[in-house]
Amino acid sequence: MYKNYFILNRFAEEQNEKFAGYSVDEIFSQEKDKLVFHMHGGGGESYLEISVNPGFPYIVVKDDFRRAKKNTIDFFTGFLPAKLEAVEIAVSDRIIRLKLSNSSIYFAIRGKYTDVFLLDNMDNIYFFKKFPDENTDEFIREIKSIDFTAEVNIPVFNENIKNDFFEAIKKYYPFVGKEILSELKARSNNGAVDEMISRLKQIITEIFTEAPAVYLDEKSFTLQLRIKSFKSNLNTDFQEFGNIYDAINFYINKKYFYDSAGDKKKRIQKHLERELIKLSNKLNSLKTNIDNGSKEDEYLKLGNLLLININKIKAGMRVIEVEDIYEGEKNISIKLDEKLSPRKNADLYFEKSKGDRIRLEKSKKLYSENKILFNRLNELQKKAAEAGSIGELVKIMKELKMKDNENQNEKEDIRIKFKHYIIENKYNVYVGKDSQNNDLLTVKFAKQNDYWFHARSVPGSHVVLRVDNIKEAVPKNILKKVAALAAFHSKAKTSGTAPVSFTLKKYVVKKKGMEPGKVALLKEDVLLVKPEVPADCEYITND
Repeated sequence: MYKNYFILNRFAEEQNEKFAGYSVDEIFSQEKDKLVFHMHGGGGESYLEISVNPGFPYIVVKDDFRRAKKNTIDFFTGFLPAKLEAVEIAVSDRIIRLKLSNSSIYFAIRGKYTDVFLLDNMDNIYFFKKFPDENTDEFIREIKSIDFTAEVNIPVFNENIKNDFFEAIKKYYPFVGKEILSELKARSNNGAVDEMISRLKQIITEIFTEAPAVYLDEKSFTLQLRIKSFKSNLNTDFQEFGNIYDAINFYINKKYFYDSAGDKKKRIQKHLERELIKLSNKLNSLKTNIDNGSKEDEYLKLGNLLLININKIKAGMRVIEVEDIYEGEKNISIKLDEKLSPRKNADLYFEKSKGDRIRLEKSKKLYSENKILFNRLNELQKKAAEAGSIGELVKIMKELKMKDNENQNEKEDIRIKFKHYIIENKYNVYVGKDSQNNDLLTVKFAKQNDYWFHARSVPGSHVVLRVDNIKEAVPKNILKKVAALAAFHSKAKTSGTAPVSFTLKKYVVKKKGMEPGKVALLKEDVLLVKPEVPADCEYITND
């Protein structure tokens, strides 16, 4: 429901009040399909992040954002800085408008055409994504014909609806959205038109007045942003918020984490299904071998009969018929290898007897071992289905010897040698365990654009913050949390506050002859922090 029209309406209303008197200083992109607006005003600095990914479009507010030094592109530079006069939404469409003093910037959620664009006072249009030139004029006319509002917008519904009420709303008021219609059905699926309209308006009113909440299912890694008063809410844990933009922020951050965890769960389940099928087939084959039993005694008998009648075997014979003394006055035909001597033909059956006995013993042993493994994989399958944290999934992947990333290189494989934390469900932090391990972490594992931390002037662990996307700047609050971890894993652990050096790994050098764990820094910054493991920091690996 995070992109429902009325949720966006409430977002626009809240932001219009919050950003009164603000200016937009710059707009830039450092990730595909994302734009960041840097603004300032009486409340300080603030950032808007807009995703135009058709599968995951959103607009969120951030108090802090660090722009990358490289690989960023500025947009709409000729119109910035500019005063932000209003944050508005189209009266009946999912289009948010940032009305500036010299132009207007629009965020339109329209399926594959989702985009951000600027329209100046001369009707010139500039797109974040490329827009078909042949449709530009028509598009401008459409946008200029739309009314926008910064207020709560509860539609005036036509009370002369004669056909199916829900179908009529879908047809004439498509922006209402399926979530609201589902809520209406949960409250009442029938009634007079005026009663249904009254209930519908009540639901919409609650979107603006009641607390938003994010409902989380830790087992399936799914979540929904809803209004707490809704009767159709999920029977799961939820987190309540006082405003819509905090709820959306939490939802977006959790969604990225859940998508990652969900992907891990799917990979584990797929791996286990494949392995269980292979093991099941193997067990069935072994069981058949065991049920068929051994031909040890039969082969031994044939070997002995050949020895008893060895003088009767002539060169080149392919079969010999002899008296079966074990059965009494019956003849039996025994196949021979014409290329072998009589003695070797007998030995061949003795070898088959021994081989079949060994084969049966091996089959029984393999069956027992594979049955244990099969049962263990079944247990892991249940654990994966019930896993409620990324840490549990990582442990299952380690037991299955699965790589955490399909395209992982050899460097990444050594990560299991370090202590591993995840901050805010997103940022991976690795901590050295001793001097030699520190060297391994810094010299072999860390990448050039990873952040490196160490408590100043005291012995301690090397700490590396993995930077997976160099185009996305790491927020300062994350750097402080990693610094707190570095101080915690040092001799300054019991101090009230401690200084921590940090820099990019490319500025950390290991000179020839240096003792284990010793490095030199070409440049550094310092953070003063409290030594601790932050509350939103999850410990993944075991010592």
